[in-house]
Amino acid sequence: MNLESVLAPQSILGSFLVLFIGGMLFFPITSGSSYLYYRVFRRERFFKNDQENLAKEDGQRKTEWLWAFYNVLGNAVVTAPIHHLVVTGKSKVYYAVSDHGYGWLAFSVLLVLVITEPLVYWAHRILHHPWLYKRIHLHHHQFRVPSPWTSMAFHPLDSFMQAVPHHLLVFLFPMHIGVYMGFIMFLQVWSTFIHERVTWVRWGFINYTAHHTLHHKANKYNYGQFFTVCDRIWGSYKAPLGVVYDGADPAVVAAGAPVTTSSAARQPVEKIVGASQ
Repeated sequence: MNLESVLAPQSILGSFLVLFIGGMLFFPITSGSSYLYYRVFRRERFFKNDQENLAKEDGQRKTEWLWAFYNVLGNAVVTAPIHHLVVTGKSKVYYAVSDHGYGWLAFSVLLVLVITEPLVYWAHRILHHPWLYKRIHLHHHQFRVPSPWTSMAFHPLDSFMQAVPHHLLVFLFPMHIGVYMGFIMFLQVWSTFIHERVTWVRWGFINYTAHHTLHHKANKYNYGQFFTVCDRIWGSYKAPLGVVYDGADPAVVAAGAPVTTSSAARQPVEKIVGASQ
């Protein structure tokens, strides 16, 4: 048995097992390493005066783990047929860069970003429609104070809706396996970044961590995937600095941010459903 036969099984059941086992391993690596760094080893540096929210994180952790398990299991089921089509050669995925050259490789990365950004934006915004929100997206938004463990705590259909544009593109144009798998794996890494409540990159063009912290607090605004372009175009952008706690801001860490005193944060989650966009 070689690595290829393990990662590219020829049955849908094999694809399910690869996705499920891989997801269950990848989640603790990404979210666990973030948690250990920010909440354990460097807790005093990043969350010195945020004890109230850290207590909330402690109280929700088991629920986050449970929904992460549901998410990995459910996504392994719904994504297994796509994985099966890819590994059996029924998509446009290719394996040798020389098949299309480095120029196309670079252009395909840009193409994925340009196509998926508005699709993921609208998938996310549609999930904030009250009917879908109550039944699907609320399971993720119940965690008003996001943590690294929140990064995978979704209803399976929720995360699948936001990832499916990436899967569908492999049937539309040639995509190197490294580009396809790189984006799929980076989605989880990015999800970990934006749920950490610690912002290192504050370029307005990027949908950085504080943007998503505000999204969880207000249950609206900042629906973008990697960038803020679509939020700015369709009127859902809101600047987060000075509004939410950010562990990378020394002034905020020293003073402690009053994130739990905002009108949005004081309301029960259910009261905000109707305000979701």
